[in-house]
Amino acid sequence: MQSASSRMLLDPSVCEQARLTRDIRFDGLFFTAVKTTRIYCRPVCPAPTPKSSNITYY
Repeated sequence: MQSASSRMLLDPSVCEQARLTRDIRFDGLFFTAVKTTRIYCRPVCPAPTPKSSNITYY
């Protein structure tokens, strides 16, 4: 059973900051999908950072 905090949606601005800083605390809490390349990554992904306009959060 999931706790209430693990079921809460993360704010997109928090996800954006975690993605840009590759914050390990968010690893496993969300994924990013890049519209232009059709790839997805964890927030700690070492790949070059795509434009924010091309990102969808899951």
